[in-house]
Amino acid sequence: MNWIIYKTKTSILSFTLLCIILIGAFSTSISASTTYQLTLTKGTDEFVVDLYNDTDWKTTVDPSLTPRDWFEGEANVTNAKSKITLKGWTPNTWGMYDVLISIFMPEYFSFGEILALLIILDLHGYNEANINASYTSDYDLWYGLRAVWNYTTNDYEENPSNKDILNMYIIHKSLRLQTGIIILQNPLDFKTMLDDYNALATELNGNPFINTSAYFPIVSADDFLWQLALNGLAIAEPQTDYLEALVSELGCENASVSGSTLIFERYGLTNYTVEISYGEKGMMSSFTVKDIGNTVIYQITSSNSEWLFYLLLIIVSASSVVLIVYVVLRNRKHKR
Repeated sequence: MNWIIYKTKTSILSFTLLCIILIGAFSTSISASTTYQLTLTKGTDEFVVDLYNDTDWKTTVDPSLTPRDWFEGEANVTNAKSKITLKGWTPNTWGMYDVLISIFMPEYFSFGEILALLIILDLHGYNEANINASYTSDYDLWYGLRAVWNYTTNDYEENPSNKDILNMYIIHKSLRLQTGIIILQNPLDFKTMLDDYNALATELNGNPFINTSAYFPIVSADDFLWQLALNGLAIAEPQTDYLEALVSELGCENASVSGSTLIFERYGLTNYTVEISYGEKGMMSSFTVKDIGNTVIYQITSSNSEWLFYLLLIIVSASSVVLIVYVVLRNRKHKR
């Protein structure tokens, strides 16, 4: 009897030690990684507005704003849902012209304004070839294609609210506005990207012919990171290293990193924080707004949330232990 109990305990202990060793080895391999690895996987993630306290939002963030100003659709309604289907991705290299029309211009100009501005820029010598010749940095990235359904309290429409590639034709030239998931293979490149844009914006604003048509905003590091986050910033693995490198290199004053969570210190009517956590795929898994007292006033979670991964890990581990115990007890019964 004592021998059976001893063997059972030994089996369970051995299994536990094996799990610890495997998890430790896996963690060590990530920490020792010298390059960033893509962790995107095809599939659909659903996002749900778990909480929206309208009263606290208006006394903390801004009474003239709602979460709809940050997210499309009914993002200001508790239990509203959205979904994103990731169809695939491809390695790509962008020049400054791609960055200008895909990241910065859509943030400040409407679709029609972009069309008009690109014609004006081209007429005054700021076409793709000339811009890329003046700003020579290239950006290696992974570009993911998605179909996005905006937040709704009803059933999803058959067709997505928007897709990530929009083809436009201007004077017989195909221009492709790319607004999908963009993961730079080197997070330090975000700094170069911002510096080059601000230099180009200053140059464009100094041209009287262009300045009469539009003003290109000069963007701070904190504003740039905030824009990226709201527009679906995705990251590579190891996630903590990636986020810390991104925030540190940009020189953000009001952003920090805690594990795989990006934290923004913001100010509306009062101070508040926004915490954006990233799941195993490198995409947003939760979006939380907290007031100055650390009370949650708005929260979105997704099926890509970290807790689902750990819950699955616990279930698998517990099931394995139960199976081992069952086999040991069964063998004991047969020996009797």
